[in-house]
Amino acid sequence: MEETAGSAGMQRLTLVCAPTGFGKTTTIADWLGDDADGTFPVRWLHCTQRDPVALWDAIAAVLRPMSGAPQAEALEPAARVLQLARGLEQSLTLVIDNYELATAASTDMALAELSSVSPRLTLVVIGRRVTLLDGPLVTATTRVRLIGADDLRLTPAEAVELAESLRIPSSPSLTAALERSDGWPLVVRAALNLGSDVLYNDSADGRVWADGQGAALFDPLANLNAFAMASLEIMGEDAKKIVLAASHIDSLSLTHIRDVLESDDATALATVQQLTEQGYLVPVPGPGAPEYRCHRAMRTAFAEFATGSVAHADRKRLYRGRAVEVAATAPFTAFRLFCAAEDFAAAEAVLAHNFATITDEVDGCLPILRAVPEEALHAHPTLTAALLFEEYSLPGIAPSRLGYLLSLWQSGLQRRLPDGLTTSQGHMHLQLLCEAMVMHRVLGNLEEAKQIMHHLEARLSPASVAATPFSPGAPVPAETSRVALTGSGSAPVFYREIAATALSVGDFGRARRNLKRLKRHSEQKIAAPWHGFPHASTRTVTDAEAGTNWLVAALAELAFADMIDGHVRRAGEILFELDEVVAATGAKAPGIAWVGAEVARAHLAQESGDVDLLTVASDRLALVGDRLEPWPLLVIAEAASVRRTRGTELALAHLVSGINDGSRLAPISKSWWHYVVNFEAMLNSSIGNLTRAAELLNADQQDSPPFRLERARLALFSGNDVEALLLAQSVGDPGATKRQRVDRRLITAVAAWGCGRKTEAIAALNAAGELVDKYFLPAMLVSQPFEELREVAVATRDAGGRDIVEAIDDIPEKSRAHRYDRLTEMELRTLVAITEHRNANLAAASLFVTAGTVKKHLASVYRKLGVRDRDAAILRAGRMGLLEHAELPRG
Repeated sequence: MEETAGSAGMQRLTLVCAPTGFGKTTTIADWLGDDADGTFPVRWLHCTQRDPVALWDAIAAVLRPMSGAPQAEALEPAARVLQLARGLEQSLTLVIDNYELATAASTDMALAELSSVSPRLTLVVIGRRVTLLDGPLVTATTRVRLIGADDLRLTPAEAVELAESLRIPSSPSLTAALERSDGWPLVVRAALNLGSDVLYNDSADGRVWADGQGAALFDPLANLNAFAMASLEIMGEDAKKIVLAASHIDSLSLTHIRDVLESDDATALATVQQLTEQGYLVPVPGPGAPEYRCHRAMRTAFAEFATGSVAHADRKRLYRGRAVEVAATAPFTAFRLFCAAEDFAAAEAVLAHNFATITDEVDGCLPILRAVPEEALHAHPTLTAALLFEEYSLPGIAPSRLGYLLSLWQSGLQRRLPDGLTTSQGHMHLQLLCEAMVMHRVLGNLEEAKQIMHHLEARLSPASVAATPFSPGAPVPAETSRVALTGSGSAPVFYREIAATALSVGDFGRARRNLKRLKRHSEQKIAAPWHGFPHASTRTVTDAEAGTNWLVAALAELAFADMIDGHVRRAGEILFELDEVVAATGAKAPGIAWVGAEVARAHLAQESGDVDLLTVASDRLALVGDRLEPWPLLVIAEAASVRRTRGTELALAHLVSGINDGSRLAPISKSWWHYVVNFEAMLNSSIGNLTRAAELLNADQQDSPPFRLERARLALFSGNDVEALLLAQSVGDPGATKRQRVDRRLITAVAAWGCGRKTEAIAALNAAGELVDKYFLPAMLVSQPFEELREVAVATRDAGGRDIVEAIDDIPEKSRAHRYDRLTEMELRTLVAITEHRNANLAAASLFVTAGTVKKHLASVYRKLGVRDRDAAILRAGRMGLLEHAELPRG
C-alpha cells in the first residue's frame, strides 16, 4: 500500500477493489486510521443499502460542516455534494466502504468528478465490485489509483513464509493447498484452519502451531475442499448451477451462463456479480465479451461434486455450448469439448480445419483421440488420421496397432469419399481429399495420389488471403468448399503432404514449391503469432513454437528432396541450418516429418565417406524403422557405404539382405521400388553379373529415365558401346534428376570413347565433372568402368578440361568396377567345353584341337574375365550370361 501510495502523484481517487476475503477494509484502516478530528481528518462511510441517493446524502452530511458553500437543497443529490466539495475549507480523506452496494454507471461517473473538484478532498473507495470506476471511460479523464486483488493477494513466497512463521510442519498437502489458494487470504486461512484452538496456541508472537493431538489429522487440502463444499451450502440454486458448470470447463461467457440458467440476461448478470464479489468466479481478461472461470481453490471440489450431481446429458450440453462459442478462436479447446460432449462430427470438423494447430498439442490431443470409440473413428476418418499422425512417431507402438488404424482409416475414407474426386463437396471436402491422397500414396496407388495432388494444389489460396473462421453448424459458403486457406490451422499439413506426394512421383519442382510455402508459412507464424493465446485457449504450444517445429519439418523435407534429386551440397547446407535451429530452440518436427532429414544425412555420410555420421542417422531412424515410408533409401545409403569400405559384392549382399529384412516389417512402397531395382541392377552390372542386372531391368518394363540409364550401363558393361551411347543420349536433362544428368554424361563419355568419338567423350566427361563438383556427387564415379573412365579422364585433363583423375584414383580398390573384354568365338567355345569336361585333354578332344590350344585359349579367358582358375571363370561367365545361349561342343 505504501509503495502504491508513494507513486500516486496528484491522484485524488483511490479504488480498492477485490472480492471478499482480501482484507480490503482492514488494510485501508491500518494505512489511514480513523482520526476524524485531527489535522488531516479521515471520515468513513459504510454503504448499507443499494440506494445511490442514500450514499450522496451521507457524503453531504460529512462535507457540510467543513464546507463554506451555500446551501442548495433544490439541486440533485450528486450536484449538491459537488457544490459542497468545491467549498471545502480544510483537507479531508473520505473512505467509502462496501461500495459494491451503491455502484452504478452514473454513481461511478459522479464520484470520479467529485474526486477532481477540490484539491482538499481525497477519496478512497473500497468495494468488491464497481461498474465503471476502474474502466477506461473514467480513467480517460480521471487519474485513479487502483489497488486490486493482484496487489492484495499473498505471493507464493509470502504464503510459505506465513506457514513457517506459524511453525506448521511442511507436507505435500500443505504445498498443494497453498499453491491452489492462489494467494487468496481467506482461502489460505481456511486451508490452514487458523481459527482452530486445537491446532494453534496463543503466544507472545501470536498464533503458533500447537503440535497436539489434532496435528495428526491436519490436512490443508481436505480443509480447502471442506471450505468449498461449505460454500455450496450457502449458495442459491442459480449460483450453484453456475459454479458447478464453471468447474467443468475453462471459462463461461455471460451468454453461456444465461443458457445454463435458462433465464434472462438480468438474472444471469446478477448471479455472476454475486459470485465474482464472493470470489468463486474470477473474470478472465480478454478483448471480447467478459468471461469467467472458477477459482482454482474451489475447482477440484466443485468438479468432483458436479460429476455425481449433474446429469451426463447436461454436462454434454454444457461442453457443446462452450465449444460452439470458441471454435473460431480456440480450436483446440473446442475440439476437446466436442469430444467430451461426444459430438464427434463437430469435433472432426474443427480438427479438419485446424489439423496442425490441434495435433501440435501432442500431450493434450493424444489421450483425447485414444478415448474416441472405434465406431466414431470409423465414421470420422479425420479423427483416425490425427490418431495415426500422433502414434506414428511413438517408438513403442506395435505395428499391429498401426496396421489396424490404417485399415480403419481406409474404410472410413472409402465411406466418406465413395466416388473419390467426384464426390459431392462439403465443408470438409478438401481435408478428406488430402487424407485420401496420403492413403493412396502409402498403399502405392501413385496415379490416384497424383491426381488428388494436382486437384488440391490448384485450390490452395495465395498467402495473402486471410483465414475464414470456422463455426460448427454455421452455413458454409460455396467457395469455402473449393479453397483451402493458408491462414487455417491445416495449411502446414496440406503443404507437407502435397510435397511428400510430389516426391513420391518424382515431381521435384512441385515438392520444392510446396515445401518453400511451408517454410514461409512457418516463418510468418514465428514472426507474427496469430493472437498469441486467446482467453479461451487451452493450448500449451505457442504459434512461435509451432512455427519453429514446422520450420524444422520444412527444412527436413527440403534436404530430403535435394538428396533424392542429387543436389547433395545444398542438402548438406540445409541440414546444417536445420541442426542450428534445433540446437537454438529445441524444436522437433511434428509427427515423423523429421525422418527425411536423417535419410538425407545418411546419404550425405556415404557421399563424404563419414561412417560415424551414417551410424548416427541409422540409429535415429531405427526407432521408427517399421513405419518409415522411404526405408529402402536408408538401406541403399548403407549399401553404398559398404561398397566404399568393403567392396561391391558385399554391398550387394547388404542391399539384398536389408531389403528382405525390411520387407518383413513394412512392404516397399511403389514410390521407392524403382530406386531399389536400379541400384541393385547397377551393383550387379559393376561386378559383371549382367544376367541378374538384365533380369531386374526386364522384370519392370519401364521406359523412365532411370531405367533407360541402367539399361545403358548394362550395355556399357556388356561391351556394347554403341547401344550404351544411344540409350544414354535418349535421356534428356528435362525431367531427369541431377544424379541422372551426371550419370548420363559419365556413361556417354565412356561409351563415346569406346566408339572412337573422343571429342564427344571429353566434352561429356568435362560436363560431368562440373556437375559432380557443383552438386557434390563423387560417389557417382564408382558406378562406371574404372579403367575406361580413367582413360577418358586423363585425356580430358590433357585437353585442358576439368581434372577428375585424382577423384577417380581415390576410389578404393575393392569398390572399382571393371568391364570385361569380349571373348572370341574360340575362347567362348573353350570356356563352354571346360564346363562339361574337367581336364584339358577331354575338352581338346571335344573341340578337335590339341590340349595346348585349349590351355592357350583358357589363359586368355582367365585374363579377360579377371579370374585365376576354372571354377571362378565358370562362375563369372555364368553371371555375365556368357553360357546361357552357348551350345556345348559335341565330341
